[in-house]
Amino acid sequence: MVNYSKVNECRLCHSKKLQIIVDFGNIPLGNNLQIRKKNSLVADKFPLRLLKCKNCSHFQLSAMVSPKLLYATNYSYLTGVAPSFISHFKKYAHWIEKKCNLNTKSKILDIGSNDGTCLKTFKKEKRLILGVDPAKLPAIIANKNGITTINSFFDHKLKNKIEKKYGKFNFITSHNVLAHVENIEDIFRSIYELLAPKGYFCFEVGYFLKVIENNFFDTIYHEHLDYHLANPLVKFLKKIGFSIISIHQNKIQGGSLRILCKKEKKVYISKVAKKFLIKESKFMATKNTKIKFWEKDIKNNLNVIENYIKKKHLSKKIIVGYGAPTKATLLMKMLNINEDILKYIIDDNPLKVNRFMPSSGIKIDGISRLKKNPPDIMIIFAWNFVSDIIHKLREKKLGKIEILVPLPIFKKIKL
Repeated sequence: MVNYSKVNECRLCHSKKLQIIVDFGNIPLGNNLQIRKKNSLVADKFPLRLLKCKNCSHFQLSAMVSPKLLYATNYSYLTGVAPSFISHFKKYAHWIEKKCNLNTKSKILDIGSNDGTCLKTFKKEKRLILGVDPAKLPAIIANKNGITTINSFFDHKLKNKIEKKYGKFNFITSHNVLAHVENIEDIFRSIYELLAPKGYFCFEVGYFLKVIENNFFDTIYHEHLDYHLANPLVKFLKKIGFSIISIHQNKIQGGSLRILCKKEKKVYISKVAKKFLIKESKFMATKNTKIKFWEKDIKNNLNVIENYIKKKHLSKKIIVGYGAPTKATLLMKMLNINEDILKYIIDDNPLKVNRFMPSSGIKIDGISRLKKNPPDIMIIFAWNFVSDIIHKLREKKLGKIEILVPLPIFKKIKL
């Protein structure tokens, strides 16, 4: 338990006025998938508690786990596994190319580039594209596929090395990463310094408004240090020197916030962005009561799902899972799911197959196992990709399987 530190102030505005919103107790790291079962059963657990800043209304965790534990060892998430992500990045690249007037001479950097799926959509002859990612396995895959990737954490020191070798960049991007970084202010200032004058910076992070609205509580886990709303984030960006060109939300990862910034001499917020901020403020004002009682609501909803799973287990039904994302660890713990109830979990990511879930010791298998012994019931833990998964399962013609989708609303689907 020495590999984490407590957070005593707001990571955006540095206020010490923080209040507890939800306390999940001690939870193992969701991506700490072990090769040996015995190691998974004794996996370390860390506090998982959500706080709100009373000054700027930013949401964040109360503890920071060592980044080396989170990303540099067993981190096995791959962007390129999900078809919906590939499609999303293609549309994103098309939008950015036009919006930011990029050409073949434009230099592009992706921070937290994973296996290079996003950068691949920007790859053109003579164009410099560069990725940075601390996770060893995804970085190896990216480099093998011709996407130059530095296997390291991005910080001011690395920024200086990149600038010395490649110069300033015309466009910097990042996806679902900038809620994960240890020193958020250092990262954003380094990005600003690495941009060329009039250069663009566009990033996507999970949108906490959607988490609250749709009860996506399982997106709260140790990798996600921050839970972003546009208003506190824009104040933070302006302080660093960014102008805000546009703010959008999209459906990827259950709901993401996309902010396009520009390095200008004079800092400003566009009219379109201002409208978004006003709309968000009005919405959040209506959710104060829900946030106050959120922990109680989460537990009440989970009791319904847990009782249904127990009933099926007692009637000797074979129950398995599909998807071993980071969020699955919290959901399984809250539902009291163990190896006795869940026989195994299927995952499409080859880096996760034949590993074991932290704490529960449940084995992860490839989809071929379903053919050999189809289950009666399947719980979809990767609920944000439920359409992709059900389509894949129907193609396999596995027979009658009851599909349980725990979030955002508990659903039962006949395959």
